[in-house]
This record gives sequence, C-alpha cells and structure tokens, in this order.
Amino acid sequence: MLTVERKNIILQMVDDKSTVSVPELAKVLEVSEVTVRKMLNDLDHQGLLRRTRGGAVSLQMAVRELDEKEKEKTNIKEKRAIVKKAYAMIDDSDTIFLDAGSTTLELVKLIRNGNKRDITVVTNALNIAYELVSSYDIEVVVIGGLLRHKIMSCVGGITESALSSMYFDKVFLGANSLSLELGVTTPNLYEAQVKQSMLKSAKKAILICDSSKFGITTMAKICSLDSFDAVITDSHLSKEEQRKIKDAGINLVIADE
Repeated sequence: MLTVERKNIILQMVDDKSTVSVPELAKVLEVSEVTVRKMLNDLDHQGLLRRTRGGAVSLQMAVRELDEKEKEKTNIKEKRAIVKKAYAMIDDSDTIFLDAGSTTLELVKLIRNGNKRDITVVTNALNIAYELVSSYDIEVVVIGGLLRHKIMSCVGGITESALSSMYFDKVFLGANSLSLELGVTTPNLYEAQVKQSMLKSAKKAILICDSSKFGITTMAKICSLDSFDAVITDSHLSKEEQRKIKDAGINLVIADE
C-alpha cells in the first residue's frame, strides 16, 4: 500500500470517528507506530487534521465542543472498558457524584443494572438523572442551575451554591481535554467552575476519559492531573505517555477492552 493510500485511510477514519490513536492506526495500516506518527505529523502540517499526543482529532473536534449525542457515538468500546474499572471502585452505601458526559453516561448505565446496594447518585446532568428514573432502589439527587442544552448539564451560581453544601464519597468526572503539563481543561468557563466545586466536595475524585482526550488543551483549566485519586483511561494511550504520567506520581489505571 502506498503512503498516500495510508494517509487517505487515516483521514477517512478521523472523519468517521472524530478521534484516532496511534496504536489503532498502526494495527489497521499494518505499519509501525513510528510510521504512523510521521504520517500524522505530515497531515497536521497540511492542515487536514489536528495532531494530539497519542493520536489525532478532526479539525471540527479540535475547535468546538461536541454535543452529547455526538460524544455518545465516539470511542464507545473504550468508554465501556473504562467504566467497568470505575464501577469496581464504587462501594455499597456510597454517595457519588456523576458529572455530565458520555463516559459518565455509560457508568450510570452500569450502576442502574448493577448490584451495588444503597447507592445515592447526585448529578447536575439531566440525561444522567433520566437513566435512573425507574431505578427505585437508587436515591437520585438532581442539582439545578442554568441548563447547557448542548451537553445537558446545569451550571452557574445556583449549581455551585448547592455543591458547596454537599459532600460525596466519590466524584466521577469526564474531560474534554487534558495533558500532564497543563492539566484538565474544558472549552466552557462555567463548566470549569462547576467541576472545581465538585472536586472540593468529594473525598475521592476519579477522572474517567478515553485516550483521545490526552494531549489536547482547551480554554478553561479545571485542575491539575494530580488532583485525582485515580485517572482511568483505555489501553490506546501510548506506553510513553503512560510512563510519564506514572512517573509524576499519578495513579493511572488502564482499562483493557
């Protein structure tokens, strides 16, 4: 296969999935990861995609925040592997907070169908709460505020005030973007402020996000990566990046698909 043909396959995959990882491309193209990185760099320089640490994202994803329906379609296998690890960290009688996001949406489905006892779920996300409408054995607390229609979450002063008077055993946060150097970020300032309030109210904080989010930085910083008791991601995160994160003293948990 010619290099130009491989690059066309990469662009097609980026167009279809919005995000791709180096190991994934190496397997599909049957070439080394070094070769994949070189092709991604070439395509980035040509302005055809945005290079990230560990892979690449489409230009559309790089400049805008996806709505919830779009997020639900991306990296679904990876997200389901991640939330299995997250679910195992929940204990009976826990009060947990679930942030808005497609990965936390997969987690709440596990909680709904699981066998944890006496769980209380607090959320500011309408779609998360809706998943538990018929789960009468789970206590559900919904925090209101200014609704962000795009991702179905409530933000603003009302939300932050409610969070300041609550305490959680564990908070599970998703992320749009993160890096070891610049921390966890989001395209929306109000979202960042609410997430900061969530972290202040939690005994333990767990970050759950797929590897495509690594190496990307957006406008508003939430916190540094070492603010979390655990960071759970999928096995497509490069070995080099895994080593750097672990060397920084961060509890990195890799979920196998």
